[in-house]
Amino acid sequence: MSSPDSPICPTQAQDGAARPDPVDSANPTDPAAAPSRGQPGPPIVPFKDRVIGVAKKTRGTLLSKPELKEHGEKILQGEATIYNPNEQPRVESG
Repeated sequence: MSSPDSPICPTQAQDGAARPDPVDSANPTDPAAAPSRGQPGPPIVPFKDRVIGVAKKTRGTLLSKPELKEHGEKILQGEATIYNPNEQPRVESG
C-alpha cells in the first residue's frame, strides 16, 4: 500500500501528469446549453429524405441545374417534400 505522501494518487497518471476530470454532459450547468421545453426545434428530416436531398443537390450542381439544386437544399432544410419542391412536408404529431 502507498502512504498518503506517495507521489501517485488516483487523479495522477504514472508519469505524474494530472488526468482531466470526466465531464458529465448529461447535466449541463449552463442553462443556455440545455434544450428548451415547449418550443419546436428545426424540422427533423428523415434519413431517406436527407439522402435524396443530398443526391438532388449534387446532381443539380454537376448538371448545372439550379432548380434541382435548390429543391435538394429545400429538402435538407425540411421546407419541401422529395416529390414536389413547392409542397410543404406534413408534420406528424407524436
